[in-house]
Amino acid sequence: MTNKLRTTLMRLSMDNQLEEEIRMYHNEKNKHVIAQVSSLAAGIEFLEKRVDAVVGDMNAGKGKSFHQEMLDEMKTELVEKKAEHAALSEGLRKFDVPEEYIASVKYDIQTLIGLLDAEVQNPQMLHQIVSKFVSKVVVQRETKNVYVKVQFVNADDVLYEKNIVAEM
Repeated sequence: MTNKLRTTLMRLSMDNQLEEEIRMYHNEKNKHVIAQVSSLAAGIEFLEKRVDAVVGDMNAGKGKSFHQEMLDEMKTELVEKKAEHAALSEGLRKFDVPEEYIASVKYDIQTLIGLLDAEVQNPQMLHQIVSKFVSKVVVQRETKNVYVKVQFVNADDVLYEKNIVAEM
């Protein structure tokens, strides 16, 4: 079990791997919002073209009596879609992991790996650092599997989560 945890953490501490894993986790967790933002953008583009077409018809004297009412409805819908798009986009953009947090996590990972590799164990220090990353451990005696949930949390936001399964 220690080797699997060590390997997972070691991989995360390499180059920009931690940032990339956090970004992928965030995108996966928010894929429905990302799809909604994309759909809204397409809807906004379509509506803008429709508004331009109706305005063009009206300016060319081809407008019918209902065109102004239709134009007003489309403009209202456009304002609503743009506001929703901006709000959802802002929520996605707010996701930014401070460099200090990344540096701190990488330092803790290196320290933990050093502790795991040490000939003389320091259980108190090991527990202190492991508790920063490991949020849950489940041991199933029947299957002889150990399930460890690794989590990185910053300001109550779960930035990354991974379940590791190993045999006892």
